[in-house]
Amino acid sequence: MDILGPFPPAKGQLKFLLVAIDYFIKWIEACPLAKITTKNERKFTWKNIICNILWAYHCTPQSTTQEMPYRLTYGTDAMIPVEVGETSHRRQIFNSKQNAQELAADLDLVDELRDEAQIHEEACKLRASRRYNTRVRPRSFQVGDLVWRLLGEAWKDTSDGKLAPTWGGPFRVTEDLEKGAYRLEELSGTPIPRTWNATHLKFYFS
Repeated sequence: MDILGPFPPAKGQLKFLLVAIDYFIKWIEACPLAKITTKNERKFTWKNIICNILWAYHCTPQSTTQEMPYRLTYGTDAMIPVEVGETSHRRQIFNSKQNAQELAADLDLVDELRDEAQIHEEACKLRASRRYNTRVRPRSFQVGDLVWRLLGEAWKDTSDGKLAPTWGGPFRVTEDLEKGAYRLEELSGTPIPRTWNATHLKFYFS
């Protein structure tokens, strides 16, 4: 998004141009303005960008459900904006009475459509879970084991910059809470707050 101007004033004292460009498809949206204010920018963003994004999302079949969110909500396909400007076959044969009857029938069948979408979603989750589990190596620890603990950004010493260590420790496992959760303590015996998942721990070999 960029601001161009000021240009010679046009009708309505319009002298600025607010421009947004999609760098992938090179689509351009522009709006002439008399003043550059936060309110005008928000209005432009909502009307020309956010609304278009939401509309595209609602009318695009999702990989999980294999259906469009719009169809799952209203039970019928949406009429996209291009069909308004360029008359489609659906608009040419439009009959308001018949359309009302078909909409009522679609609403009666929407529950079946949602059930089918839910089946697709559960199948997608199962496939994703299987792919993830094939890459996961089961890791378990015993009470008394020494481990390294993965350091998050909040635990790193910022003075070290990119050379800051990724793992800290060693720590001692004090309790196995099952399902991959453990309690730790420092070698001095000081308990470490909260529990830690096995994915954030690895064995310490001295």
